[in-house]
Formats: sequence, structure tokens, C-alpha cells
Amino acid sequence: MKTPLSVIHLMIQDHDEELFQQIRKELYRLEDGLKTVLYSSRLSLFEKDYTIGKIPLQSFMNEIIMENKRLYIQYKILPKTLFPEETLFVYSDKKWLHFAIGQIISNAVKYSANKSDKLIFRIEKQGKRILLVIQDFGVGIPSQDIRRVFDPYFTGINGRLYHESTGMGLYFVKEIMNKLQHEIKLESVAGEGTTFKIYFS
Repeated sequence: MKTPLSVIHLMIQDHDEELFQQIRKELYRLEDGLKTVLYSSRLSLFEKDYTIGKIPLQSFMNEIIMENKRLYIQYKILPKTLFPEETLFVYSDKKWLHFAIGQIISNAVKYSANKSDKLIFRIEKQGKRILLVIQDFGVGIPSQDIRRVFDPYFTGINGRLYHESTGMGLYFVKEIMNKLQHEIKLESVAGEGTTFKIYFS
């Protein structure tokens, strides 16, 4: 499935008309769905499929942000990075962490569309821990849904408004963070936006 998707990307890469923008958006959704299916099947074998290494967090995040460039353009989002000059290293599995952060970004962009054009990435040192913050200013999560957003298949009020929601993205994020032993916190206010905080020890 990955090969024909790559071929379609190559076929339309030199075209920027509205029709091709729509095709790119649908291609992104296909790729995102395929990635989710592949990672969900691997999750049960996590213990056999991870390697902890030293990751320079700023350049790692810049990579992920650049990878999602077309997504920001399509949804008219302007990502902003607030990173310290000193290189901060964290210990994690690059592949799994990349997927989890990608899920958070995908949600942030999707729920910011037509509401806000801001997406903030912040990294800071807090004592012996390093904090990564991803903050959007989109629709936010209703208070009655916040405690359940990490439950499998839970879509909540926003999921009923945005029909492509599967209710699995944030469940995978929480499961991966638990397995990697990174603490994750979510803060949200309906109508104002959502903030994810990931703590690396």
C-alpha cells in the first residue's frame, strides 16, 4: 500500500491547483490511516520492537515539524518553535516517539482548522527532567470528555463533529508513552485549545 501512495505523490508533485491540493489532503489521510494500522499491529509486540537511544530533542522535533510541512500548508497553520539554544538530549525509542508525537500533531492541526492558525512547540529543562510542550488554539476538549480521551475508541463530542475520528490516536499515544516510561499530561479548555506535555526523565 505504501508504494502506490508514493507513486501518486510523485505524479502530482509539480501541480498546485486546487484539485491537486485536495488530492494531497486525501493522500495524507490515507497515509495517516495506514500508519495507524501498522503501528497498532506492532503495539502488542512492543517489547520485541524497541531500542532506547540518546536523541537530541530539538533536531528530532525540527525533523518531525518539517515532515508535516504540507499538512500545515493545507490547513493554514503556522508552527512556532520555542527551543533553548543548549542541545537537550532525551533517552527514548526514536521510531515509537516519532509516531506518538505525529499523532498529537495530527490532532492539533485537525482540530485547529478554521479556528486558529497557531501551533506552538516548546522545549524546556525542569530540574532533572526535560519538558516537551505541544500547544494548539483550536476547538479544545469539553470538560466531560477530558478524562476519557486516552480510552480506546472514545471519540467524544469533537469526534462526532469531525467524522474521521477513530478514537484510537490518543489511546496509542498514551500506551506508547507508558511503555517508554515518559509521563504525558493533557490540559484543555473547550473553545480555547489543547496542550500536551511530555516529561522525559
